[in-house]
Amino acid sequence: MCGIFGVINTKEKIDEGRVLAARDVLAHRGPDDAGVYFSPDYSHFDSAQCDGCDPPRRAGSARDDTSTSSVQALKEKVDSRFHGNDKARNMEENNYTIALAHRRLSIIDLSSAAHQPMSTPDGRYTIVYNGEIYNFGELRQKIKDQSKKLNSESDTEVILNLYALYGKDCLNMLRGMFAFAIWDEKEKTLFAARDRFGIKPFYYLYDTNPTAGEASFIFSSELQAIKHYKSNLTISKDGIDAFLRTGSVPAPITIYEEVSSLLPGHWLEWKMSDVKCQKYWEFGEMMVDGKWLMDDGKKVLDFRLSADKAGFRENDTSTSSVQAQHRITMKFDKGKNEKRHTERRRSVTQTYDTTAKKKIRAALLDTVKAHMVSDVEVGAFLSGGIDSTAIVSLMRQVGQEKIKTVSVVFPGNKLDESKYARLAAKTYNTEHIEIPFYEKDLIDDFENILAVMDQPTIDGINTYFVSKAAKQAGLKVVLSGLGGDELFGGYPSFNLIPKYRRIKNLPFAKMFMKAAAPLLKNRLPAKAIEYFLHPDSENAEYKLVRGLFTDDELTVLGWQSSSRQSSVYSPQTMNDKVTMNDKTHFDGIATQCDKEVEAISGLVKVSYLESCYYMRNQLLRDSDVFSMAHSLELRVPFVDHLLYAAVLPYLDDAYDKNFSKKMLVEAVGDIPLVLINRPKMGFTFPFADWMRNGQLKDLMIERLKDLNKSLGIDHSVLNINKLHWSRLWALFVLNSFTK
Repeated sequence: MCGIFGVINTKEKIDEGRVLAARDVLAHRGPDDAGVYFSPDYSHFDSAQCDGCDPPRRAGSARDDTSTSSVQALKEKVDSRFHGNDKARNMEENNYTIALAHRRLSIIDLSSAAHQPMSTPDGRYTIVYNGEIYNFGELRQKIKDQSKKLNSESDTEVILNLYALYGKDCLNMLRGMFAFAIWDEKEKTLFAARDRFGIKPFYYLYDTNPTAGEASFIFSSELQAIKHYKSNLTISKDGIDAFLRTGSVPAPITIYEEVSSLLPGHWLEWKMSDVKCQKYWEFGEMMVDGKWLMDDGKKVLDFRLSADKAGFRENDTSTSSVQAQHRITMKFDKGKNEKRHTERRRSVTQTYDTTAKKKIRAALLDTVKAHMVSDVEVGAFLSGGIDSTAIVSLMRQVGQEKIKTVSVVFPGNKLDESKYARLAAKTYNTEHIEIPFYEKDLIDDFENILAVMDQPTIDGINTYFVSKAAKQAGLKVVLSGLGGDELFGGYPSFNLIPKYRRIKNLPFAKMFMKAAAPLLKNRLPAKAIEYFLHPDSENAEYKLVRGLFTDDELTVLGWQSSSRQSSVYSPQTMNDKVTMNDKTHFDGIATQCDKEVEAISGLVKVSYLESCYYMRNQLLRDSDVFSMAHSLELRVPFVDHLLYAAVLPYLDDAYDKNFSKKMLVEAVGDIPLVLINRPKMGFTFPFADWMRNGQLKDLMIERLKDLNKSLGIDHSVLNINKLHWSRLWALFVLNSFTK
């Protein structure tokens, strides 16, 4: 786990000092090591910035090639291949075109051999990478089988060599969480990619016509590093609007107008000042119970093979699909193909039987075992809920002997779950650490929380403090139960969304809803009234369950919203701005949904919504930024594409609203009955009490007065005693970013 930062400058030399300063804004993400790469003239290597730091290392270089801290001595030792071509060597001193910078949190291969940035022996490819590849051991052997010499035990070197061998196709081989960028010195291209679910962040600024001295392209693990490098960023109205509606800022937009977030499951390529983004994976690919062949690095689904043979995927330009098309000469009616393709997608539900249970259990054991790969101790968050308890149980079942668990407790508060966490810890014989938490702790850390938040969110404070506790307990890596609700149907939305859909589709129901809305305006929540008036809007039921503020509420507050924002809940969220010719990246999104996602139905559709909106844009982003604020790597075994592929086909058949997360409980097999039957609380803090009765109330009232100055929002219309804490907190956080 690390922090990455990079700059491409097409007009003038790169300012070394600015690059290093921006990189070190990410020091909390990587306190163990630091490095930087400049191309094409390697006239400067950043020497150690902390104990044990070494200059950038080539994957194939000898250990003593970069052992000196003297820049001049280092330049004399680097061979001509590492410098690039003659033209590059003759460039003006320090006239760099690209900089790649890295801060490292050492988890796998703790030696200096795993230092980043890392280059191939010939100097052609150089990588900066953040994340973990859990199947890197098998992939490492695959590389060695091709007579390739590896000089470290790191997953970084595995990605670098896979890209050198397979190019973009290497992404299909990777199992894990990642965001990386690879510079190709020969082709003068930058290739970047983000993992399937978006566990690791990748932000970028792309300027087609930069002013003198400014970059054409900047990327980073956090927005604050980009802001440090290019300080005059503009707060995005679209970002604010989306946040007010959802409680987070959904990718690809960010809170800054000039900066985008690379969508999960996408890659990006910069070449000759042009940027291209493309999808390599989508949620719909997991909808059929098929084969996932990771032994040769290729995931193959039975439905895809049959679809290729039937000509269903004639618009698919992936390597496997194109090759299949070359072998097929038969022609089929396009309309029939699409119909059959949709029918195939809709028939993914399978019977939840003994065979299914065995398959799900095997997949759970496999993902937890994979997520245990580490050269440092791996602990776990333990709240006493089903998800975190299941993770700890599975850690035991895959052979982990020593397990350190951490929880935050609220002495004397109704939200305190300590008795459940203690029961789970006792059941699995863990070294359990409890950190008591009071309102004063929140007040004391308030400014730092806002500083590391990176962009507005209504969640994540819990992760900040439990991560702080894990750090104090001496851990660098923890497993979290995040994703269990999204995958196994643990949220109320799995019951409510289908229920609301059934009701609105009753005869004359929509007519009655629209007629009754004005009469019930002061008796029902604003979200319910909006649903009554617009029952057929995109994902209307999901907005009813998960939405924050409605159009009418924002109007009352005085916020001048954009009508385009209604699509923030559209399929696949929205398109990346870089593929558009203008800034209207919200327009027409509902009609641009992939057919593979359109066809998802039933509870799998709810899982898709919860996974691709709430989990992706809020939970995963918050977990990354708040855990890394304490130099802690947070891993999420439930957020694994192989596990999703094993579970989702059975979700509709297995779901029982009276038996929460039935498939997970039965697969794990030994979760205490008390924990299974306990009321669901979620991992939350007593915000409501503190906002209405504690010191937090006075602090928030004082700061909310600035809303009118920064956003034109009239705080006087707010009833703090009646307003839900999440809405109040949203306005408070937003004010902190815009003041």
